[in-house]
Amino acid sequence: MKKKNKLMKRFLVFFLIVLMGCSSPKVVSDFDNTTDFRKFKTYGFYENVGKDLNELDIKRLIKILDTTLQNKGLTFSKTPDFFIDFTITKSAQVPRNSVAVGFGNAGVNSVFGVSGGIPIGPKKYRERLIIEFLTPINEQLFWKASLESTVKEKRLPQEKALYFQLIVPKVLSKYPPK
Repeated sequence: MKKKNKLMKRFLVFFLIVLMGCSSPKVVSDFDNTTDFRKFKTYGFYENVGKDLNELDIKRLIKILDTTLQNKGLTFSKTPDFFIDFTITKSAQVPRNSVAVGFGNAGVNSVFGVSGGIPIGPKKYRERLIIEFLTPINEQLFWKASLESTVKEKRLPQEKALYFQLIVPKVLSKYPPK
């Protein structure tokens, strides 16, 4: 009986570890609760939108934002009801798994040891996409959302495009706030 309980506890611990490891990135949003979101029908992008990104990533993000917002019934305009700004920040490297290699010798009156770790897999970083909606007059922020996820350091253009296609609609799912 004790052996069965011990096995069950190990299984639960393993299951919880797997469950925590599989958690998907969460969108965090904030907004001005005095804003009437129904009045916003058109949008535009700041001239220097995505100022810290390369031109190709900016184009990818604008294209996906356009598609997603148009699916929500909004229209692009040169004289918009609100402006969009976005940025991506990268934070510290995520620790990688490693394989340890060690050598040792323990004699009668001597102790000697050498060890080291060999990293496995590509370098990964925490990346946060932040999207902000601002009024054209006074540039007041009225809605903001972000999503943080782990990404490989070096990604192919196709991988970046797919990544943006997955996360942008997820971030915009919080707009308009309910």
